[in-house]
Order: sequence, then structure tokens, then C-alpha cells
Amino acid sequence: MITRELGPRYIALPSTEEEMGQLLKKMEEKFGFPQAFACIDGTHIPIKQPSDNAHDFFSYKMKYTINVQGVCDSSGKFIDVDARWPGSLHDARVFSQSRINRMLREEELPMMYKRLLPGDDKVPVILLADPAYPLLPYCMKEYSSPRNNEEVIFNNMLRSARNTIECAYGRLKTRWQVLNKRLDIGLKDVPNMVYACFVLHNICEINGMTVDEEDVQRQIARDREAQPLTLPDRLYNFNSAEGVHVRNIITRVFKEYLPNA
Repeated sequence: MITRELGPRYIALPSTEEEMGQLLKKMEEKFGFPQAFACIDGTHIPIKQPSDNAHDFFSYKMKYTINVQGVCDSSGKFIDVDARWPGSLHDARVFSQSRINRMLREEELPMMYKRLLPGDDKVPVILLADPAYPLLPYCMKEYSSPRNNEEVIFNNMLRSARNTIECAYGRLKTRWQVLNKRLDIGLKDVPNMVYACFVLHNICEINGMTVDEEDVQRQIARDREAQPLTLPDRLYNFNSAEGVHVRNIITRVFKEYLPNA
């Protein structure tokens, strides 16, 4: 019921330029990052050992999990959730096979190209991601080794905005503690249950139902402690030439308009 009936109403990607424009406006007003409409990240949900292909679900957390990919807007409301991937899959590989990657790549979402500086190429709408993700024209990640002050500024601006999804996951798991424990249900039922928690999270967010901030911070700290330093996926984690070009443009925007950049 929740997944089928409420899901499409409360978790939805923008389908019109007006909807996309609202996401862009709110993100830039809140964090000063141009052309970003949402943040993306993965989170692991513990499950019981599957009867088939169990090794696919054994993750770096040394337990059986599914890797859930979420995309949230500037307020921490999720606009896309993909809860069907085995825990052994790297975030970058999940992204490579996801619907939102395909929709951005094939321009099935309103791309709202915009020229940010005179003489520069126009920039599409973008997701903000952590270093695990590929650098693409529609997916920005930080410089791994910033060489100057403007690249440091870019990293700081991106991290500040991307913190939104870490906090959103913190509130989600604080509200629905079941997501921190092993889900003792059949694997085929796990995606619907997890997705339902995301739907209910959005309903809470929309209606201003708060959670204790100290509990949220404890949840975030637990998730950070449980995540070891992992190596990038060499096949799916890369910098495309187009991604580098877009990142350079946005870096120049910060240098042009931000003091001390």
C-alpha cells in the first residue's frame, strides 16, 4: 500500500522545467552551488543471509546488506530511491546501473543548461556526490588533491551542500530504527519495506515532524564509524573529460564571485 500508492506521490524526480528550476533555486539559495539539483549517496541496510548468492550481499561492513542509493533535495527530502542492490556492489557501480544515471545521460530529465560565465560553455543540471562516484558532466565530486585556493573552495562548497544527504540518512534511520537492525524477512520483501521507510520519512519531512538532533548526530556518527576507508572502484570511479570541464567552469564561478576564492 505505502510503496504502491504513496510512493509515486512522495518520491519523484522532476519531470518539468518548473519542478527542476525549483530544486536548482533552493539548492543555490541554501548552499551557493550553481546548477546542483540534488545530492546522491548510498547507505547499507542489514539483512539476514540470503539462501541464494549470499556472497553477493556480503559487504565491507562484514555483514549481509543491501546497498540503497538515495537522491535528496536541498531540504533532505528524497526524490529517488533505488533499494535493490546487493551489499557487495560499490556505490559507483550501483550508480552506473541506476535509472537516474541513465535518465541524466540520455537527457530524460529537464537538463536546464545554463551559461554560468560569459564565454564559457553551458552547464547541465548536476548531482553532488562523494569521491566514490565518477566525475561526469551531470555528477560532481571534489578534487582529490586540490592544487590551489579555488579548488579548495570548490571542495568546501561541495562538501557543505552534500552534507544534506548525510543528515537526511541520519533522520531517516533515527525515525525508523528497524533500518539499523538485521531485517529478518525474505529478500524479495526487503526493497518494499525499505522503500516504505523512505516514503514515510518524506511525509514526516513535508509535515515538519522533527526528530531529536542529538539522536540524529549519534546516528550519523554510527554510520561514519561503520564505514571504513574503501578503495575507489577502478572501473566505475573515474573522471570523464566532460566532467573535468564542467568542474573547471564551476570552480571559475567560485573564483569570480566568492571573496577569498
